[in-house]
Amino acid sequence: MNRALGQRGIQLGAVALGWIVAILAALILGAILAAIFGASNAGGVSAGEVASVGIGGLIASFLAYVIGGYVAGSRANAARPLNGAMTAVFGLVVGLILAIILSILLLLTGGSGFPPGPLGLGSASGGGFISVLIAFLVNLAGGYVGGRVAESRGR
Repeated sequence: MNRALGQRGIQLGAVALGWIVAILAALILGAILAAIFGASNAGGVSAGEVASVGIGGLIASFLAYVIGGYVAGSRANAARPLNGAMTAVFGLVVGLILAIILSILLLLTGGSGFPPGPLGLGSASGGGFISVLIAFLVNLAGGYVGGRVAESRGR
């Protein structure tokens, strides 16, 4: 079983490095998107603009995880597409851990000292779960594609 996680399976170091690269790529692509969409938004925001920013964000996230998946797949000795896809799973685990820590801090402080922010911590809507699920699946596909590209290049 240990062998599956080592030589022939998931290599945690490669996955972690791929995830870090994916986050950095997402920050860069997000800044580019913000510059493009921020410059065009002189007045209010329409529903079409929100949808286009959301789709653009998914495309940027997919591309970021393609890059991260490629790095993870390149660093892995075997199972490159699996290691590429695991960058998204690693990101999900990190996100869940951070969400648990934030929830505990909010519980301990009664929410005081924390800005409401974009997390919508007080709202219970199913739309947030669906959005996170779609984003995760897009990231998973991007990581897999990146790992597949690394495999085809033989790196």
